[in-house]
Amino acid sequence: MANYTKATNFTAKDGLPTGNSGKIIKGTEIDTEFTAIASAISSKADINSPALTGTPTAPTATAATNTTQVATTAFVRTEITNLGTIGTMAAQNANAVAITGGTVTGITDLTVADGGTGASSLTANSVILGNGSSTLAGNLVAPGTSGNVLTSNGTTWASAAVAAPTVITQQSRSVNTTHSISVSGTNRPIMLSMHYSGRCDGLATINVNFQWGLGSLSETFDAYPSRNVNFQVDPSNSITVYLTPTTATTLQFRVNTSNIGNETFWVSAIQL
Repeated sequence: MANYTKATNFTAKDGLPTGNSGKIIKGTEIDTEFTAIASAISSKADINSPALTGTPTAPTATAATNTTQVATTAFVRTEITNLGTIGTMAAQNANAVAITGGTVTGITDLTVADGGTGASSLTANSVILGNGSSTLAGNLVAPGTSGNVLTSNGTTWASAAVAAPTVITQQSRSVNTTHSISVSGTNRPIMLSMHYSGRCDGLATINVNFQWGLGSLSETFDAYPSRNVNFQVDPSNSITVYLTPTTATTLQFRVNTSNIGNETFWVSAIQL
């Protein structure tokens, strides 16, 4: 785009004395001026869809301007810089946040209620176990030694070796007597097995029942309900139950009989 520069100073000709040849306006001078004007006009950009070349400039709008004013590169740079200071995600539209690719860092661990695990790291090969709440502290359990199992204390889980069964008692006991054995509250179940055999001759009303419980004789089973017999009978009855002490207490058991002789009462209590 070229600018028009005047080649002839026509005003200066007016000041020349009469008869001076320079005072005369020549046709070539006029033609030169009009040609230069036409050339300058034809090289100017139109206001309607101009095709600019070179490095055009324009006034820089104030930051955050929202009009049809032309945006300079300086204005665009200012707006991009200001985007970097918008602060937290709270400043964004919470219903239209789309994260594609990349890595999210520097956030607080997501709780289970929010779709996370509540943990920022995991021990190698560990598993995550809930504890009835939205947090998982203390429940990131690593496998530990080969052959371990998960054990619970009622709240959290831990990796522990398989507990070998412990024989608490295994022997004959007297009937019609309450027997008590101290047990600890380890949450390990106790398998209690009781067996009774006896013999009755002739007419008699006989009865056999088993009683057991933790801390008291709270359960009863009629092994041989009360009945009248007039012949020889040899009842042979047994029962196996499982109990799980959660606190230190006593394991109690008893066999009640009536009108039977040659009695044998045998009990086995094994903590698994």
